[in-house]
Amino acid sequence: MSARVLIVDDSKLDRVFIKKLLEYIGATAIEAASGRDCFRMCRNEKFDIILIDYLMPELDGIETLKQLIGSETKNADTPLVAMISSDDVADGRACIKAGFVNYLEKPIDFKQLMAILIMYLPDTMRKELKLLSAFSPNSMPKRSRKKDIDNQKNLSPRDHLKNVIEINMEQGISLCGSEEGYFTALGIFYNSIDVKADEIENYYINGDWKNYTIKVHALKSSANIIGALKLYEDAKALEAAGNSNDMDMIYGKTKFLLEDYRSFKDKLSFLAEKKEKKPPAPDNEVADAYRSLVEISEIMDFDMADMIIKAMKEYELKEEDRIAFKEIEDKLTNLDWEGVTEIAQKHQ
Repeated sequence: MSARVLIVDDSKLDRVFIKKLLEYIGATAIEAASGRDCFRMCRNEKFDIILIDYLMPELDGIETLKQLIGSETKNADTPLVAMISSDDVADGRACIKAGFVNYLEKPIDFKQLMAILIMYLPDTMRKELKLLSAFSPNSMPKRSRKKDIDNQKNLSPRDHLKNVIEINMEQGISLCGSEEGYFTALGIFYNSIDVKADEIENYYINGDWKNYTIKVHALKSSANIIGALKLYEDAKALEAAGNSNDMDMIYGKTKFLLEDYRSFKDKLSFLAEKKEKKPPAPDNEVADAYRSLVEISEIMDFDMADMIIKAMKEYELKEEDRIAFKEIEDKLTNLDWEGVTEIAQKHQ
């Protein structure tokens, strides 16, 4: 049986990146998008190692650790490993002092991750890991032959990316372990630009410097993984400004960071998925979906609620409903059942 590793990180891109590395090693990776998700999952499932990001909104890594240690879960003896920024090893010392068994620096190094698994997994599971020497460029997953054939008709993503001088593709592929893993990460980076840029901007406008710094930190990590070197350096500088309360730097540079970040929406537009024509959503099915979500929220059945939302995505929705179901999906991700109920009732 392969080792089960829980990745706790608010950055989807970071989670996918680490998941790819774990899969290459031969471990099973499970994702949690927040400290609260981690706590909920640990009450019901047993993991062999838990990797927890140090910087997250709401519950940070140390707060998540304290909740896990101070509550009854199935993971009382599970090794907890922090993930910290490589820019400040003091964070690592703080994590060890708080109770983490060890820490990894981001972006996660393949050999360091392997070492953590070797150190903290039971002997029986350690033997199931794929040896590091087994990984060579030829052993990494490749794109399918079908994709190669399709790309003969048009430029491949690699060819497109050669024209984006702001991105060092080879560095990104090196960090991700394979070209397949890299373009998966790049697609996630591209699809999250609008939402993540708006988050940074809103925290900036509202003067919420703690969450501003956390989100800029996440951008720094994401930019590094895809090889956007200038974006990485600028985000790194603004993260440092947030940590040191350098308001002159924040006020002077945030606008340019956001402009640069959002410019990748156009530069990477070749990654945009071609939208298929969907049938219009029947009014009665939309009404049934809202009504069912209200009922399901009472029993907190995540799987049923998720199934309804996915079913609605198969239709072309009215703008009002499209926004409503997107908001419901966000609330569901955070297990905010009251929020799900409120939005669904409003649109019944």
